[in-house]
Amino acid sequence: MEYDIGDKVIVVTGAGRGLGRALALGLAREGARVAVLTSDKDEADEADAALRSITAPERVLTLCVDVSDENQVRDAATAVDQQWGQVDGLVNNAAIMPAMTPVVDLDVELFRRVIDVNLIGCFLTTKHFAPLMIRDGGGRIVYISSMIGVQANPGQAAYGTSKAGLTLLSNVVHRELADKGIRTVALAPGLTDTPGMRAIASDEYIERVASAYPGGRIGQPEDIVAFVAFLCSNAAQHLSGTLLPIRPVTG
Repeated sequence: MEYDIGDKVIVVTGAGRGLGRALALGLAREGARVAVLTSDKDEADEADAALRSITAPERVLTLCVDVSDENQVRDAATAVDQQWGQVDGLVNNAAIMPAMTPVVDLDVELFRRVIDVNLIGCFLTTKHFAPLMIRDGGGRIVYISSMIGVQANPGQAAYGTSKAGLTLLSNVVHRELADKGIRTVALAPGLTDTPGMRAIASDEYIERVASAYPGGRIGQPEDIVAFVAFLCSNAAQHLSGTLLPIRPVTG
């Protein structure tokens, strides 16, 4: 089987920090040409420098993009196409994870912003990058969902709803575009050690969850890289329209 992703062009959204940056770096180490999309200029510069320290400058493209803004996403797709003339993979990772808040106390504008970035952002990137893949025979779209979108977690109505919708979006895209060469998979990690997660979860909660995980630790961003690299490779050609949980089965 062909597991190599060398010279594939893979777009990673939300790649300025945390899981997204780990994915961008990991895919670059595996030989991919990587386009980083992130909304924060400082994080974009840091990610760009990190990538250029491990691969040639011409194999990196870093763009400041708010994925909830269709004009910015459209321009990003054009920029990637102009840079390399192809798109082989799209990793929809950009997301907001707000502090845990009961529904009755949740601000509607925050709820809307989470949906805009986490769900509508993935719709927009799919809308504008998928045609480039189809033009050249197909490609892979990986949606970074969450176990919180599968199993309801109190205090995370906005985040959980956005991730549940993302999982369904992945399956709809599969049903619409599989015959055009597009393969989609939603990955649902459990608790993963990122700055965003650390900002909202207590040490007690993290320790309690970790006790049920392999080795007694929560997931690390690097744990997800191998899954995404496999899904972007030709070896995953027959895998599409499904949800892959990445967490232990408990209870």
